[in-house]
Amino acid sequence: MAKAQDEETSHGDVTLRVVVAEDQPIMRAALVELLAKDPRFDIVADAGDGAEAERLARQMSPDVLVTDLDMPVQDGVATIASLTQDTPVRCLALSTFGSEEWVLSALRAGASGYVVKHSEPEDIRAAVRACAAEEMTVSPQVVSLLVDQICNESPASRRPPLHDPAEDGQPPALTPRESDVLACLAGGMNNQEIADELHLSVGAVKLYLSKACDRLGARDRVQLLVRGTELGLIQPSLANPETGLARFQ
Repeated sequence: MAKAQDEETSHGDVTLRVVVAEDQPIMRAALVELLAKDPRFDIVADAGDGAEAERLARQMSPDVLVTDLDMPVQDGVATIASLTQDTPVRCLALSTFGSEEWVLSALRAGASGYVVKHSEPEDIRAAVRACAAEEMTVSPQVVSLLVDQICNESPASRRPPLHDPAEDGQPPALTPRESDVLACLAGGMNNQEIADELHLSVGAVKLYLSKACDRLGARDRVQLLVRGTELGLIQPSLANPETGLARFQ
């Protein structure tokens, strides 16, 4: 599954409000039970289709919506796209093995990460916590696929940023240190790994990433990678295409 950075200290003992959306009743009940076993989660609602999930998320204002993607009435991608346009709700996409296109579409729509349905229970709980803490829950392999997909499409088909930071038609520039931190992020590193790699404190890493998000008009780290690629700041590696690692310009 995707690497979920388990930074419990980011939220301390604060209870996270969660809405669960899954169309299969047995799977939905299992997810609710799995999350409810952790006292750090308050499952405020659960939904059986995408339209209901969006309605409940807007009504209940959870910290995280955990949603399946292949949903009736309104699919999970449409739900994520709608919620991330005008609410602060973080969306964690649930996927199954072999659902690569669904996952990429969800990330492009605004999901903060994804987790495979059949992951270990603690991995799913860690992914929800990471999503709420604005940590990456996306593997380096998926980052590579995401970068490739964006690079191979026309600019006209891209979703506009939540706010456009460009001035005079020119894309914003990152500082050298922000670019270094972002390059590590694209390689799948968590805060501590980036700090170790660049000899920085974890606090400094978070600050650089926050500034990069502000500059590029991104709401979180996944969307930072999306925007960086759309603006031409990230391209597939030319040195070793088989690795799928991102290269920053």
